[in-house]
Amino acid sequence: MTVQEWLGKDNKLGQDIWERKYQFNGETFDQWLDRVSGWNEEVKQLIKDKKFLFGGRILANRGVNKDIDVSNDKYVKTTLSNCYVITPPEDNIESIFDCAKKLARTYSYGGGCGIDISKLAPRGSVVRNSAKTTTGSVSFMDLYSLITGLICQQGRRGALMISLSCEHPDLEEFIGIKSDLDKVTKANISVRITDKFMAAVKNKQPFTLNFTRAETGETITKTIDAYEMFHKLCEMNWDYAEPGMLFWDRIENWNLLSCDNNFHYAGTNPCAWVLGRK
Repeated sequence: MTVQEWLGKDNKLGQDIWERKYQFNGETFDQWLDRVSGWNEEVKQLIKDKKFLFGGRILANRGVNKDIDVSNDKYVKTTLSNCYVITPPEDNIESIFDCAKKLARTYSYGGGCGIDISKLAPRGSVVRNSAKTTTGSVSFMDLYSLITGLICQQGRRGALMISLSCEHPDLEEFIGIKSDLDKVTKANISVRITDKFMAAVKNKQPFTLNFTRAETGETITKTIDAYEMFHKLCEMNWDYAEPGMLFWDRIENWNLLSCDNNFHYAGTNPCAWVLGRK
């Protein structure tokens, strides 16, 4: 079988994508089928019949190291998973840039990432260095976005999801960041929405944003009009398609491990179907 027969002879776009992103070292279509199916005849037939297909990273990377001695460090460093969640950065420079390094490495292997920045101090918080105050959590979004655009994956770039809690004092800045078309151009963003926030929206009540910096003991609070903030979020989504909304209490209370009080989610990946443990 050829890729033209599988996809249709007139499907030039599909053939081009297969050749550029999934074919490995000039292999034939039948060789590709053997590799991605793990030489399993049943799986191979399901793929040929278009009844089943693996995710993209498996289609590209499964079996590429089959005949390589991994002990000599000459194997191809790739991933078989499309997306991951990185442990949220702590509120210090070392952790912020350690996450940047993890993003770069994950992209280099072919994966996408999600990262939550709710632990980072809000704009104006006191810091004990020459800056005196921090530029805030939102200011580091461009750093992570830049890394996402720099690391290439066979003609494609990595995917990035950045989320922020609806209780964070930088909420309004986060919601509005995408109105500047030159900002955070390589990431999707979403707000983690709680039931408490939605109750304040429905009842048109004030809602308190707060953050306490462990290093200095400083607490930053803001009181907002929940209805107006939600309205702004919806307007931004209508005008710019972002931010999205993650209904966090639903995620926490209706997952397979919600009965385990020691397990809590830390964020979601760009595909929004894998969530990482804190």
